[in-house]
Order: sequence, then C-alpha cells, then structure tokens
Amino acid sequence: MKKRNNYLLFVTILLYISFGLLTSVIGVIIDKFQDTYDVSLSVAGLLPFAFFLAYGLTSIPFGMAMDKYGAKFVLLLGTFMMAISSFLLYFSDDYRIVILMIFFIGVGVTAIQIAGNPFIRELDEASKYTTNLTIIIGIGSLGYAFSPVLVPLIEQSGYSWNTVYLVFGIINFVILGLLAMAKFPDSIVLNESEKIDAGKIKQLFKNPIIITYAIGIFMYVGAEVGVSSYIITFMHKIHNVTNDQSFWNSGLLHTAFPSKVALVVGLFWLFQAFGRLIISPLMKYVGERRLFIIHSIGTVVALLFAMYGDETTALVAFALVGYFTCASFTALFSATINSFKSHHGTISGILGTAIVGGAFIGWLVGYTGDVLNMRWAMWVNVLAFGYVLYLAVWGKGKLDI
Repeated sequence: MKKRNNYLLFVTILLYISFGLLTSVIGVIIDKFQDTYDVSLSVAGLLPFAFFLAYGLTSIPFGMAMDKYGAKFVLLLGTFMMAISSFLLYFSDDYRIVILMIFFIGVGVTAIQIAGNPFIRELDEASKYTTNLTIIIGIGSLGYAFSPVLVPLIEQSGYSWNTVYLVFGIINFVILGLLAMAKFPDSIVLNESEKIDAGKIKQLFKNPIIITYAIGIFMYVGAEVGVSSYIITFMHKIHNVTNDQSFWNSGLLHTAFPSKVALVVGLFWLFQAFGRLIISPLMKYVGERRLFIIHSIGTVVALLFAMYGDETTALVAFALVGYFTCASFTALFSATINSFKSHHGTISGILGTAIVGGAFIGWLVGYTGDVLNMRWAMWVNVLAFGYVLYLAVWGKGKLDI
C-alpha cells in the first residue's frame, strides 16, 4: 500500500492556488495597465492574449518533457518561471516587458497544469486519485476567486496595482524552495491516457469530432476569458462604474471589498467552482448532456442580460455567467475522450492546445471594444458561447455513456 505524501500534497495545493491567482488577476489589471502605460484597449488586450498563447505553444512540449524528464523538472521549471516573471513584471516600467512577462507566467502555469495530474496520482493510493485531484482543484479555485479582490485591497493600502506581482513572486519563490527540498517519488509512470503520441496528432486532426470539439474548447476558453477579463472594462465604459466603488459605503465590508466590480470578477470564478461541485452529483440523475444544454443556454442568456441590463442587473448577470460556464469545459473534454478508445493522451494534448482560444478571442474582444464599444465587443463572446451551445445540442461527441 502506497503511503500518502502529505508534504508534497500540501505543496501541490499551494501550486494550484498560485496559478489560480495568476490566471484570474488579469481580469482586474487590464484597465489599470491601460491607464498606467497610456495604451489602447487593443494593446491592453494583449495581456490575456500573451497569457493564453502560452497554452497553445507549450502544452504538447511540456507533455513530452514530463514523459522524458519527469514531474520534478517540469514543476520546478514552471514554478521558477512564475516566480521570476512576476518579479520582473513588478520591476518593469515598459509595457512591452509587462506583456512579455505575462506570457512567461502563462508558460509557467501551463507547465504546472500539464505535470500536476499524473504527479498527484503518485502521492497517495491509486484508489484515492480522483478524490485527491478533485479536492486539490477545488481548493485551487480559491486562487481564482481571491485574486481579483486582492488588487483593490493592495491599492487601498497605498501601493500600486503591480505590487500584486511582487506578492505573487514571493509566494512562488517560497513554493519553489519547498519543491526543491522535497523528496519526489522515484519514478512517475504515465498511464496510456496521459501519454502524447506526436505521430498520431496529424491523423487525429482529420477526425471531425476532434476538429469540432477542439474548436469548441477554443471558443469556450476564448469566451470565458473574453468575459472575465473585460467585466471591469465593460462596467466602466457602459455604466461608468469605476474600480474604487464599493457595494458598501463604510465599515468592515467596505474595507474587505473596496471594489464592487473586482468582487464580481471574483464571484465569477467562485460561482464557477461551486457550480462544478453542484452539478457533479446531478450528472447521474439528470444526465451529462442535459446539464450541458441547460447550462449552455444559461450562459448565453445571462451574458445577454449582463450586456443589456442596468448596472445592478449587469453585475449580477456577469457573476451568473461564471456559474453557468461550470459544465462546458468538462463536457466538451469528456465528450471528445469518450468518443475514442485509444490515444487519449494525444487527444488531451490537442484539446489543451485549443486553450489558446483564450488568447485570440480575448484579444478580439478588446479590439472590438476599441473600434466599436464594449457592448458590441461582448457579442464576440455571445457568438463563441453560441457555438458551444450548438455542440451541446447537436454535437456528436459521446456523453451519458
């Protein structure tokens, strides 16, 4: 019986929280980056573009590196890149360097995610793998929810917004030290579902299910980024809600949550995490496809309410968009994997690469907001979520097997 490695499980939880912090904070800093460096919204939109471009460029290479060099190398490299890039971003006064560092932070986050799943399996009994993975991902979601409210808290304390990256750099430097001191399992053997067969990639790309569902992942992640990264910008441009306005005029809640829009971004991610916990037990009774359809419809409807409602309606609806997106990624991923009896690792690598949609659609939202306005920009997300809804209703991928 394999003995649980509590130390490495704890460090892995810290890693998942850390990359959650680094991912969701982008939605809060776009406006601040634009004001600080006096650049257009199209240029500011390069922040999510750079971050998610890293997924597209490095998901498969890190999968191969995991197979060849092992988990410790990939995890240490990813954590180092998150730490050093955060420090360099904080000390930079050139917007181009900031964008470049966001890209390298994205590379580090990709490394952690690619190495994380098989690594967690080796830290406890095999029968507890799914439970441990679910718990770690769930706790890691706190990073997504907390990061957006951290920036206004730092600003309220008299520091600049980019100080948050000094904090992130310190956090990751500490985690790097904890990882370096850890005794890793002698060997981590990837199972069939985790291996990437580079020779099969071209062949699989000819399969219509791979094509349609990879586009689905591209569209879904792109729209998720296109909404969460531009909630603050939308509320500012459309409803004149600034980042220093709170739901509360004074008191403890005002101190804890000085920015209503940053709080809504945090709730977007928190509701998504809670939604995944809520629908997991329902799948057995309601059915995966039915839940996928219901939540896909809810995503589009909630986003339309956010776009055309008044200020209060928009704030509530944006948070609800986060909840309704809870089913999409796992449904798209599972429907693809279930459609094939083999090459699951290679298919996973292709779908992981499709996360690059966060780069292109996220930037397109910013560009459209520059050329037209943010309400028109949000239509980019509606169309992308509409494609996901199409797959939910008419897609040929296998669910409810």
